[in-house]
Amino acid sequence: MLKLLSRCAGIDQLVPQDNFAGSSDEHAPLMSLPSIFKTTVATIPAQVPYVFPDPALLDKWRSTWPDGPGFKIGIAWRGSPAHPEDRFRSIPLHAFAPLAAVPGIRWFSMQKGPGQEQLTSAPFEVVDLSDRLHDFADTAAALMNLDLVITADTALVHLAGALGRPAWVALQFAPDFRWFLERDDSPWYPTVRLFRQSGRGQWNEVFEHMADELAKVVPALA
Repeated sequence: MLKLLSRCAGIDQLVPQDNFAGSSDEHAPLMSLPSIFKTTVATIPAQVPYVFPDPALLDKWRSTWPDGPGFKIGIAWRGSPAHPEDRFRSIPLHAFAPLAAVPGIRWFSMQKGPGQEQLTSAPFEVVDLSDRLHDFADTAAALMNLDLVITADTALVHLAGALGRPAWVALQFAPDFRWFLERDDSPWYPTVRLFRQSGRGQWNEVFEHMADELAKVVPALA
């Protein structure tokens, strides 16, 4: 995170959590800031972007990006297995198959670690970018070269939202509190669209809905 956040406005100094040797007058955990600022849904600060890719990395990605026409979509389908809700939020890659029926799309895997093994049996052609994504700074630069991100509820959607990039997230029936309930938009991220399960484990309808919506978007933007 340090390399990415070093480009954010308003930060005087970034120090790794395990290497802080100085002193401070105040300390506030990041997740406590909404309480401190008395944030409501109406006052969530959602002016995006508020993180920015390194220009040198952006140029590097642009110069080495795989050639070819088409609407470029990055995907990720698994979060960390250590997450207590991971069995509900992570998605098998084959569930994305309805999306591949939409013509004119090039698919790029941004999946790291567990879940990558599913690429060997992917039901559609996917370019694996994982060996080029070393940290969030690399991932941010890659996202700037994509037209859309479609992902499970992972860090990728939060990064895309902070960058102001278009992103669709497939949400489990009882999602993380930040996604609220019964809405298809996010007050945190104006460029993120939410697709929700109507029942636990029901991914088929989520991706069928996404495929219908994707068919409307790709001809307009490709």
